[in-house]
Amino acid sequence: MTRDEHNGALRPYQAVRPSEELPVTSAWWSHPLTGLLAAIRARPAGAAVTAGTPGTTGTTGAGRSEAGAGRAGADLAGRTFTGRNLRGADLRGAFLSGADLRGADLRGACLRGADLRDADLSSAALSGADLHGALLVGTYLSRADLRGADLGRVYLRRADLRGAFLGRADLRGADAAEIVLRGAVLRGADATDAVLDTADLRGADLRGLRLAGARLLRVDLRGADVRDTDLGEAVLCAARLDRLRWSTTTTWPRDEWAHRVRSASHRTSPDVFEVVDGSAR
Repeated sequence: MTRDEHNGALRPYQAVRPSEELPVTSAWWSHPLTGLLAAIRARPAGAAVTAGTPGTTGTTGAGRSEAGAGRAGADLAGRTFTGRNLRGADLRGAFLSGADLRGADLRGACLRGADLRDADLSSAALSGADLHGALLVGTYLSRADLRGADLGRVYLRRADLRGAFLGRADLRGADAAEIVLRGAVLRGADATDAVLDTADLRGADLRGLRLAGARLLRVDLRGADVRDTDLGEAVLCAARLDRLRWSTTTTWPRDEWAHRVRSASHRTSPDVFEVVDGSAR
């Protein structure tokens, strides 16, 4: 929400124009803010926003979340929550674009459909958090702990997850084109049907990652580890594979890919290979 300069009344946050700024990239994906905008428009004029004061810490019991109740759908854009305890907070549909959440404890929090564009969640604890359908365009999540988090159908374009931990995370149907996952750990995660075009996956640990039906056009997989990874039925094209580690249990999209990668690799152990020729793309 922003404040009208003439009468001081609250009016809808004008920066959100999904139809103009956020093109739909696939037929199955619907913008997560559709319902949220409707709810904000329906808010009674002058209704109080139940957000805390920026940069302050409320009085809480030991181990109790500082989020409090009633923050779902709140306008918290640009607020500072650095290192705050927001564990288990209900932030469904909240506006958190540009917010500073570095090092915040959001374990088990509900951020379903929240607007986190350009927010900074570097080193934040988000294990088990529900981010289904959240808007994470350009969000900073470097070194964040997202193990077991629900990231299904999220919009992660240009997000920075360098060195993040995403083991067992649910990324099914996520739109993560241009995402940076350099050095990230995605062991056992599920990215079935996700869009990862031009993703930076250099040095990422993708062991056991499910990528069946995913789209990986022009991805950078140099130095990544895809042992036991399921790429069956994935669309893999023009990928950079230098120093890629794979195993006999890696599932490739087609027999042609399996042959191409094998011919460009050398064996490093009985069941493990490494690509030495970047022509396997």
